[in-house]
Amino acid sequence: MGDRSGPTMLDLLGIGGTAGACIGIGVGVGYWIGSAVHAETAAVFGGLAVGVVAAVVATFSKIKRYL
Repeated sequence: MGDRSGPTMLDLLGIGGTAGACIGIGVGVGYWIGSAVHAETAAVFGGLAVGVVAAVVATFSKIKRYL
């Protein structure tokens, strides 16, 4: 059924780092694309949305073994 002992501190730090990186990269890419097409605000929010979705997927994939 899986390891039910719970995540370690290192696992939790990895999840937080991964989520932060996903969101940061999404916003950065959105800003870069927005600068190229002169629509920074829309592109940054689009990149933020993609980054948040990526962070949720990455977080779920890491914690599903503990559920």
